[in-house]
Amino acid sequence: MLEMLPGLTRIYEGWAQHYPDAQPLTVQFPAGDSGEGIDGVLAYPLDGHWLLVTFGLTELGEKTSEEKRVSGAGFEFTCRIPREPDDEAVPAWILRVLHALAGQYVAGAQLDVGHWIRTNAPLGGEASNGDMTSLALVPDADIRILDTDNGLVLFFQVVGLKTEEAAYAQEADTVAPVIALLRDRDPRMLTDPARETIRF
Repeated sequence: MLEMLPGLTRIYEGWAQHYPDAQPLTVQFPAGDSGEGIDGVLAYPLDGHWLLVTFGLTELGEKTSEEKRVSGAGFEFTCRIPREPDDEAVPAWILRVLHALAGQYVAGAQLDVGHWIRTNAPLGGEASNGDMTSLALVPDADIRILDTDNGLVLFFQVVGLKTEEAAYAQEADTVAPVIALLRDRDPRMLTDPARETIRF
């Protein structure tokens, strides 16, 4: 059973220390759909937002990689998006975003903190996401690193950027100033397509 795999159990336990009263939904992708990417997402229905934590980029079962210090890819993705009080299902668009991002990594893209990725379309192909057309990777707001039996797991928080913000990052060759201002506005760093654009 997926939920009994030690790597996933350790991820679950790590997040339970931060949110002991939140019971996550487990969203699994169909078998064979993830390849070497993510197998699914733990979705925590928190007050005002969803916390999403991927699983499958790291080693969930027995240790198979030769690198003993890190588990699998060495990281999983997290993301926080707005949630209404009566929302009981995770929006499909953010699942598409996380799945596609993992697919880029599997295809050979180098992903790390400080990187940003242009999608050239509203996130997840959702027209209502407007001009939120880029993603930045930052250390997670709650857990940056977790020690497991299979090695270390970093958590890269995926943060949506508006088109103008990404253009500034491109010109400055760094996303750091945008992220700093976003964090000042909202320490949780929600990916909220309805938020105001940061301008410099």
